[in-house]
Amino acid sequence: MMSLLVYDVKGDGEIDNIDQLDKSILSSDRVLIVIAENNKKIYLWKGKNSPVRKKFVGARKAAALRTEYGFGYKVVAMDESDEEADFLALIGMKPSKASKPISTPVERASITVTPPTPEPELAPIAVEPTPEPEPKVVVKAQPRLKVTVAQPKVAVAQPEPNILSEDEIMTRLDKIEVPQGFVRELVISGHSLYAVKESKTSIFGKESIERKLERVNPPEGIFLAEDFIPRVLVENGVVQAVEFLKESPDIDYSSIEPLKEEMVAHLRDLVGAFKREKEKG
Repeated sequence: MMSLLVYDVKGDGEIDNIDQLDKSILSSDRVLIVIAENNKKIYLWKGKNSPVRKKFVGARKAAALRTEYGFGYKVVAMDESDEEADFLALIGMKPSKASKPISTPVERASITVTPPTPEPELAPIAVEPTPEPEPKVVVKAQPRLKVTVAQPKVAVAQPEPNILSEDEIMTRLDKIEVPQGFVRELVISGHSLYAVKESKTSIFGKESIERKLERVNPPEGIFLAEDFIPRVLVENGVVQAVEFLKESPDIDYSSIEPLKEEMVAHLRDLVGAFKREKEKG
């Protein structure tokens, strides 16, 4: 009696043992593994409606069983309605015409060896002399020319020689006396704005106020310099800075009027100089 082991393949990767094998277990949604020890075959039967997951697990388990039983076993994969005849015989079914035949050894046919017929002698063939090959013309490769592409020079903006640096302008302003009765509040130089920062110190009970210009970030907008008197610093033919003066709280108004007239006169002279330079250009 042939020894058979039958397993039902599950989708979770496991296999369950089945006690008997007959045509009733060949359900279209199943994948079965049948081990026939007598003919050393591991049959993998796949139902036509079985999930792909079961087919994948069945193929992997059949290969593992072949390793376990030995490489003398052969894995035979079959689809439903395309079974081999020997598999159908195991479960008591008659093979149909479409079933695969049982593989049987083929008898060797007797072979009669006929001795070869001797070939007739051939007359000698005149061999024409092989023409000498034409000399090859070797063309020396021309050396590649190295092309150097000149990189464009990037122009770096250099400061104009006539424009003073920030430190130089601050030094100039510290040396320039502010008119009596006024204090310096703002300075514009180039694209920068400087404001006066006050710091109070007390030495031996005497309080002193120090005023120092510091760069600030100006607010966005358009502003009128109301209640300020502008004063322009011009050196080397360039406007280096514009400072804005404001009346101090303890100003003596009796002396302010002549001073204002003098400032206005200086501003007129400056505007007149600009006009003359423009007319010359």
